[in-house]
Amino acid sequence: MTQTSDKHELTPEELAKWRELNELGLTAIAGTPFSEEEYDARLQSVIDGSCFEKYLNKILRRKEETLKKLAALEETEQMLKKTIAEIKDASKS
Repeated sequence: MTQTSDKHELTPEELAKWRELNELGLTAIAGTPFSEEEYDARLQSVIDGSCFEKYLNKILRRKEETLKKLAALEETEQMLKKTIAEIKDASKS
């Protein structure tokens, strides 16, 4: 059985690119990086609970919007049921 060696020698440019990618991968983060001051402010908001209050307020606003949509849907449901009943009553006559 013969083995062939397909070694691809990297050019200095390719090697530099791979080195750069490796270095970037070591510090990769998701999202936009923020400053130390922003980090401290975010950490403080977790400690004092203000970030949770902000999130709760957002959830309460969404809940209110959802309840308004539900009320509109229930109103439409009742209107449709009434219309259907009227049509059925009219067809019986």
